[in-house]
Amino acid sequence: MDEGQQYRLREITFKNNIAIGNTRALRNLFPIKDGDVFSRKEIAKGLENLSKAYGQLGYLNFTSVPNTGIDDERGLIDLDIDVDEGKQFYVSSVNVLGLDEVASHNAAEDLLLKPGDVYNQRLANLFVESHASVLSADASSDSHIHLKLDEKSGRVAVTFDFRHCLAD
Repeated sequence: MDEGQQYRLREITFKNNIAIGNTRALRNLFPIKDGDVFSRKEIAKGLENLSKAYGQLGYLNFTSVPNTGIDDERGLIDLDIDVDEGKQFYVSSVNVLGLDEVASHNAAEDLLLKPGDVYNQRLANLFVESHASVLSADASSDSHIHLKLDEKSGRVAVTFDFRHCLAD
């Protein structure tokens, strides 16, 4: 079996990144280093980390498109990531469904997202994880966060829904 030529990553560059202008910070989101054997798995992890970083800043429609440049002669790959940040979203309202009275009271005190804040996906996930006692073991935190986007105003209504997970 011939696996073909092995390629190494020469570099990763970014374009159209405005909200996060620090390219070194963006580059550090990728576990693969310049000169390493090219790994699609590590590129995918870096793209996921990039999406999470923008999600923490309220860019809910963020996308990135990796464009590869291949130098067959030297066995090198350049990756140029075209960033489409989209609009930054702010929290318009926060609702919590499916918790008993005591848990609802505690949840209100634990909320890390408040109306007027820039939406932060990491804080939303932390809130769900802090109430993990009502979650089924196989449920992801994302499945309990429902977002209603108002594209025109750049606002998002956040609902944390624990109803279908309550223990009997």
